[in-house]
Order: sequence, then C-alpha cells, then structure tokens
Amino acid sequence: MLHNPKMEGNGNQRAMEGVLSTTSDENKNYESVSNNEEEINLGSSSSSSRQYSRHTPKQIEELERFFKKNAHPTEKERIEIGSKLNITEKQVIFWFQNRRTQLKTQNERHENTLLKKENRQLKLENSALKEVIKNSLCNKCGAQAIILDESIHKQRVEKENMWLKEELSRMTSLVNQMWGRPLPNNVINPSDIINPITNQSHMSFDIPIQRNRYLMHASRAMEELLKLGVVNVPIWNKNKEDGGETLNFVEYVRAFPPCLGTKPLGFVSEATRASSVVPMTCSTLIEVLLNADQWKEVFIGMIGSCTTMEVISNGTRGSRNGALQLMKAEIQVISPLVPVRVLQFIRFAKQQAHGLWIVVDLSFDSRMEGNMTRRCPSGCILLDMQNGLTMVTWIEHTEYDEQLVSCQYRQLISSGVGFGAQRWINALLRHCESLNAITSPTLNHHLFPDTKRSLKALAQRMTSTFCGGICLTDGQQWDLVVDHAPGIPRIMARRCITGSGESMGIVTSATYSIWIPTNHQHLFNMLLTKDRCIWDVICHRIAGRNMIHLPLGQDKTSPNCISILNSNIATPTEDNPIMVLQQTTSDMTGSLVVYATVDFSTVSVVMDGDDISSVALLPSGFYVVPGYGKGNAGGERGSMVTMGLQVLHPDIATSNLITMETISMINDLVGQTVKGVKEIVQSNQ
Repeated sequence: MLHNPKMEGNGNQRAMEGVLSTTSDENKNYESVSNNEEEINLGSSSSSSRQYSRHTPKQIEELERFFKKNAHPTEKERIEIGSKLNITEKQVIFWFQNRRTQLKTQNERHENTLLKKENRQLKLENSALKEVIKNSLCNKCGAQAIILDESIHKQRVEKENMWLKEELSRMTSLVNQMWGRPLPNNVINPSDIINPITNQSHMSFDIPIQRNRYLMHASRAMEELLKLGVVNVPIWNKNKEDGGETLNFVEYVRAFPPCLGTKPLGFVSEATRASSVVPMTCSTLIEVLLNADQWKEVFIGMIGSCTTMEVISNGTRGSRNGALQLMKAEIQVISPLVPVRVLQFIRFAKQQAHGLWIVVDLSFDSRMEGNMTRRCPSGCILLDMQNGLTMVTWIEHTEYDEQLVSCQYRQLISSGVGFGAQRWINALLRHCESLNAITSPTLNHHLFPDTKRSLKALAQRMTSTFCGGICLTDGQQWDLVVDHAPGIPRIMARRCITGSGESMGIVTSATYSIWIPTNHQHLFNMLLTKDRCIWDVICHRIAGRNMIHLPLGQDKTSPNCISILNSNIATPTEDNPIMVLQQTTSDMTGSLVVYATVDFSTVSVVMDGDDISSVALLPSGFYVVPGYGKGNAGGERGSMVTMGLQVLHPDIATSNLITMETISMINDLVGQTVKGVKEIVQSNQ
C-alpha cells in the first residue's frame, strides 16, 4: 500500500478535531455539575448507587471563603470545616477537588482565548506582509519589484544565516566579557544570549544579577525602538507643529507590550519621531552619545546636567558594539513653568548590521516613589551613508505627570514640540553647522581658528549659565527669594565667587514667563531688528553695533550666530570699555537670545584665543517657543516668552540681606522688559 502523507495529515487533523470535540463535550458536562453538588459514593461502584447532595448557600459561601485562603486544606482543616458546616470530610474533599478543577478549567479557557486572539492577530499581520511583498516597489526605480525565484531566495537566506551566526558570535563575546569567563557550551543559544536572565539555573551565582537584568531590558527596548523606526502609518502621524511625527497610542498599545509596566496614575504619554541626514560620521555620533560631557556640549541648553553612573560594558573587540551604561540626566525646557525631567536610564549601543547602529535609552528604577518622568524606549537609529554623513532617525517616548506642567505649556509638551525628537535633531544639526563654521577655512575667514573656538566656548558657557539660572540645573545653587506667581517674577539669589575664590557680592536672577500674541519666530526677528532700547533695560546703551560677528550657519544671514556688540558712541577716555557678548539660535521648536556684558580685556583674551574659563558672566535673555493661548486649541496662537535677568549686587553679602527695595528694583526691571516686548509687537501690527 502506498503511503500518502497528505491523507495521513488529514487523518491526524480529524483525530485532533475529535479529541478537541471530546474535550469540549467533557468541559460542557463538567459545567453542568455545579460546585454546590457533590457526588457521594455509598459503597457500590454502580452508577445507580450514587447520590447527589446539594450544599446550602451558606455552606457554599463558607467553603468559598476557606478556598480563597487555602485551596489544599490538610486533614485536620478538612475535619474542622466539615464539623463547622455539618458535612462529612469526604464531602469537603470532593468539593475542594471539584473547585480546583473548575478553577483550572477557567484559567485554561482564558489562556486559550488569549492565544486565539494572538493567533488571529498574527494571521492578519502575515496577510498584510504578504500583500506588501506582493505589491512592493523597487527602491531605485520605483517599478514593480520582481519576486526572486527559490534558488536566489535560498542564497539570501544562507547569507542571512551567516550574518546571524556572526551576530551570535558577537553577542557571545559580549556575554563572555560580562561574565568574566567563557560560557559553557550547553548554554550557548540565542535565547540565553539575548535574554541572559531567563534561564538563571545556568548562571553562576558570582555574576551580578542586576547587570544581566539591565542587558535583558535594554535588548527588549532596542527591539521595540527598531520596530518603531521602520513602521509608518498607522503607528505614526504627521505632526503639523514641528514637521516631525507623533505616535498613535491606540495602535501602539495594540502592537507593543509596555516595557515599564503599567503607567502610573495621573501620567500621560508623549512620543515623537524625526529623521534627517546629519554631517557627522556614525562612529563620532556614537561617541557623543556615550560620553556624558560631549552629549551635554552638543545639546547645550537642552541638557542641564548629565553623568555616567556606571559603565557595565565599553563594547567588544575594540568597538562600541554592545556598550552598556547607566546614566543620569536633567532634560529641560527653558521656563520655570515646566519641571525639569530628571532621568536615570540605561543606554545601550549595538551594531545591527554593517553601517547600521542603534542607541537606545530606557528608564530603570522608574517605579520608585518620587519619579515624575519615565523614559520609555527612546534613542536613535544611525545609518552610515559614507562621505561623513549619517541618516539619523530619532525617537522620543516619555511618560510624565502632566499636573506638574503649567496649563500654558501643556499643549507644547503633549504635542512633542517641547521635549520631542525634532528638537533633538535641530540641536544636532545646529551643532554640526557650528563645527563647520569654526573649522572651515572658507567660512568666517576674517577670524583666526583659535579666536572662533574661544568665542564659541565663551558663548556656550554663557548660554549654559543662563539656562541653568532659569531651570535651576547644572549644579547651580540658588536661594529662593520670591516664588513665581501670576504677574510676579521668581527671584533667586546666590553668592558670586571669582576664579580666585573672592566674593563679589550677591547675584540675583529674575525669571518670568508670559504669553505674547505673535508667532514665535516673528517675535525673535523683531527682538533682533527693532530698536534695542525698547526692550533691553540693561545693555541698550552699549549694544549699538556689531564689532565681531560669527555666523554659525551656512551664510551670514543665519539666525544662529555669536556677536560682540559695542556702543555707537565713541568713548576714547575709557581704558576698559564695556561691550556685550550675544548668542542667538532659532528653529521651528524655539528661539533663544542670550547676552552678557564683557569688558575690553576679556574681548582681547578671546581674540588671542586664550583660556576664558575664569571670565565671570551674568547672562540675561529670552527663550521663545510656540504658544497656544487660552484654550490650547487651533495650533500655534502666539508665543510663550521666558525672560531671565541676572544682576550683581556687590554691596549685599548674603541672600538673606536682600531688602524689599532691592526686590522692587528687580520687579521694575522685569516690568520694563515685558512692556518693551509688548511695544515692539504692537508697533508691528
């Protein structure tokens, strides 16, 4: 007789259907016998000699109460239960047996329902993928893609298999390095390497369990980040505010399990994605992300402070592949009305393929009480494009307590403009342009390279001090004098110490945020082009014209620039005239104007390219972002302007000696500044 595999398969299928049908019937029969009925065997094996005794509702209630405490009572407990309920021990045994069986059946049905739902979802995804493959287009010519024949497909699979073996080897090297010795052969398998704590029976007890847990969570976060980087609609929607994309959370919840567990009560989510080609090599960008000092320098103004808490792995085989470290950072929007996001997170860098890297962040200890922000899988996907260029896809995903954010800023934050991916991409592009402006021999050739570097370093320190004074970050220690309230600026104070350790008095910092009814980039342009004496109450007399102008963009008209301004009025009798150092930056997510007085001797140090680290700066300025007015509807409606003024009081020794007269003087300065900003807006309407 010929053996027919197809018939055998059908026979097996029918046999399985019969088993399933029988099982289903048995389950139905079981359900028909409720827990309030117990079979009592009176001594005969005949079915006719069996009787059924129905328990009273009170007995069932007591039995259920005992069952919740202990589903497997001891003989002594069974006797006590029977005596209390006036039933036999055998009846107690039967009831508990049936109750356990019923609970097991219910759990199995629930699991079966979940598996069926997951199976249907997988079938739908499979069908969608088949349809995509069927209708796929060629990336180069845009024509219908040709489906490869079986031999070519086999060759591809073999190549991918070789690559996977190499990847397995690299991951094995990483785990070996973390364990401190080679793994035994019986545990070298992909699942153990990707999730090294899933099989702890194979682990040596001298290995830090926590570090392996970090690696497991980082691997899962990286898998999610990679998927979020390649999918489009319906997961991502175009963001009209900043040109990036926002996450569709309904579709996201369906597709991804939560990496950090259940969202805390009162928390909301914001997630964005943005992409751009960046003129920086992939390896350089990875070093920037893994070095805390470089990371802060590149994203000046966005990162208040950052430290590397622990380096778990520096990578393998002399590269950053597999680098894993714990970091802490303060991420900020420059306003006293938006809380600084203090984050502790894992940062994991991994090479997925030749020229393709992923750097992922994920909060750890996110469930600790007091954490107001959780960093879900975030980071960037880096594709090396040769010629010093890298395609960067940046994803930011955060959960935070919205009640801590002022109503005036909630729409800005929830839309992803405040902390979103587009802001990180813009800052990265701005840094690359400034590097080019400093190092290029053709741009700004009227200044020596050392002069440009020294001027940029001084301006960066000024900007960092300004942002830290508003957000109270960067390790700056301030004493609260007057808290922020409607119509009242927040006033802080600190001692001013020179480089030699001498006290120069007290510095006060006044900060105030206000809504202005005009577009944020339009307001930024007016601040730079209108008469400065209208809004600048501190430096307008000495900031009349450009003495030095250093554009940090591709041309002289770039809004990103550094300038040294001096007075239009010549004062030949002054030995050390006062000038103004100013830096401006602007993009679709916000604009910044920061300035501080400097004397001629400081400018001379800058021009010579010498060290400027001891130069004291008291920066003031504005940070302007899109505003949404009252009601937070209809897109951008005006601007939110945060102004900061720092003033030195050499006659005041400590902050507790600040008088009401001093506070009144500071309030007047802020009031005049607000009035001046409103005047330049009204004059342009």
